[in-house]
Amino acid sequence: MAKTKPQLWAVIMAGGSGTRFWPESRSGRPKQFLPPGGGAPGGKKGGKSSAKPGGDSLLAQSAARLGGLVAPERILVIGSAAHRRLIRETLPGVPRRNIVLEPEGRNTAPCLGLAARLIEDREPGAVMAAFPADHHIARPATLRRLVRAAARLAVDRDAIVTLGLKPSGPETGYGYIQRGSKIAGKTEAYAVRRFTEKPTLARARRFVSSGRYYWNGGIFIWRAERAFREIARGLPGTARHIERAAAAFRKRKTREFNRAFKACESISIDYAVMEKARGLIVLPADMGWDDVGSWTALRRVLPLDGAGNVWILPKGGSILAEDARGLVVRSSKPLVAAVGVEDLIVIESEDALLICHADRAQAVGDIVRRLREKGLGHHL
Repeated sequence: MAKTKPQLWAVIMAGGSGTRFWPESRSGRPKQFLPPGGGAPGGKKGGKSSAKPGGDSLLAQSAARLGGLVAPERILVIGSAAHRRLIRETLPGVPRRNIVLEPEGRNTAPCLGLAARLIEDREPGAVMAAFPADHHIARPATLRRLVRAAARLAVDRDAIVTLGLKPSGPETGYGYIQRGSKIAGKTEAYAVRRFTEKPTLARARRFVSSGRYYWNGGIFIWRAERAFREIARGLPGTARHIERAAAAFRKRKTREFNRAFKACESISIDYAVMEKARGLIVLPADMGWDDVGSWTALRRVLPLDGAGNVWILPKGGSILAEDARGLVVRSSKPLVAAVGVEDLIVIESEDALLICHADRAQAVGDIVRRLREKGLGHHL
């Protein structure tokens, strides 16, 4: 008897705050609503970027690469209520009933639990593939091929399948997936031995040198029913709140939905499920992935000059650089000159200027916290 094709849904998690891309990423228009690095500067009005919300923003790219994998009617987007207009303008093809607006962020476990509950209610037995909204993938056709293979494994083996990214170095800001025994089949796949969140530099070096670890890119494919079951096993109280939130969402009772969702525990899916679950499979994924997690990541996704510099300038902008290497510069000025400097991040916005050594790019998020503590939230 021929196997039935998995009924696949895509979930785009669009609720991030993008604090490490301050001062371009702001609370009113965070990273996922911008092109990588914010796009070419210029034409700002009222402190907001004039770039269209859609276009080549990371969120728009995330939805576009699902073309040929799922129809827009089978895309569920979960984002912040504060970004209602931006989400709808960026993704006009996604039905409004498929856009879920969180009253407050609760991390990825409640987000995916709610998605699983809503999808299973609409189409029992469906498979859901979850994607962060703010990542870069250079080879989307490879992503689609791997997700199709993962969906088949999720059905045939009732497995939780994740895509593992080959590490290019000992990054301490990523989670790692250790592979176990190889699984027979046409697609290269391995049993997962364990997940490890953000190891020390020494451990990350050992992981990379072993050749048996992958970066965790936060892409998971599993049956919606199993997704909710696993979350309920680890977070029974949150699962009850998700049930109430899903029922309120279906009935369009916003106040009840907000109350139930706010009651969920704020925890990542990695801690809540992946580090404890059994039957996990990892598919090695060489698809040009990057989480675009900081300003220095732009060196990997945007064009470089001969000295390894990234210049984000207005159209027609001029550069004069002598003995300048490893810079990431974003400025609205028509001319930028750099002499005798290296490994700096210089980001100019209408009301702020960031100057940071490249080695401290991850600490930009701490600046956002400190600005809030000092009562300077109007710069956020």
